[in-house]
Amino acid sequence: MGLKSFLVDDSGALVEIPQHYRKSEKRLKQLQRSLSRKKKGCKRRHIAIKRVAKAHLNVANQRKDFHYKTAKKLLSQGKHVAHEKLNIKGIARTKLAKSTHDAGWGQFLQILSIKAERAGLLAIAVNPNGTSQNCSGCGTKVPKELKDRLHACPECGLTLLRDHNAAINIKHLAVGHSVNKAQVTSDAIAGITEKPALYASA
Repeated sequence: MGLKSFLVDDSGALVEIPQHYRKSEKRLKQLQRSLSRKKKGCKRRHIAIKRVAKAHLNVANQRKDFHYKTAKKLLSQGKHVAHEKLNIKGIARTKLAKSTHDAGWGQFLQILSIKAERAGLLAIAVNPNGTSQNCSGCGTKVPKELKDRLHACPECGLTLLRDHNAAINIKHLAVGHSVNKAQVTSDAIAGITEKPALYASA
């Protein structure tokens, strides 16, 4: 999961972030500004408060609807789902806070877990350490900064989008394969891809 796209699975398929809050931000600011001009205790202020609350509720409902539909689509394939075990609270304290809250990862993962359990499937949280840095083809560590969105391995020549590479690594980890050069071979990867699982990345 990420902020460039909501998620990327191990096949490279993207789910874009709808950014409901960002799209409604101008309208919300107008309503909030209108509210701040109203005198405390007056009827118009009470009406303005209701308008602001309704606008925020609408954004929250849109986000929740997106989460439910995305979770349903992932699980409709009848496969287990693995995802990164993210420190969402920590990320929400950075300059990415607004985008993090708009994506709503915590709510999505909660919905995904509940719906997976009801479907008799697993939602597996994987330690994300190294998933974006290590090559999913040979296990070589390929250092990248956050701005680097492409994975290009100098050892095996594998070139993928950074998030796609991470999704495959998450898949390997979820089925019990370490992501390192000594253990990940082409034969092992071929066997892993036959497992009934779908994995998302950050």
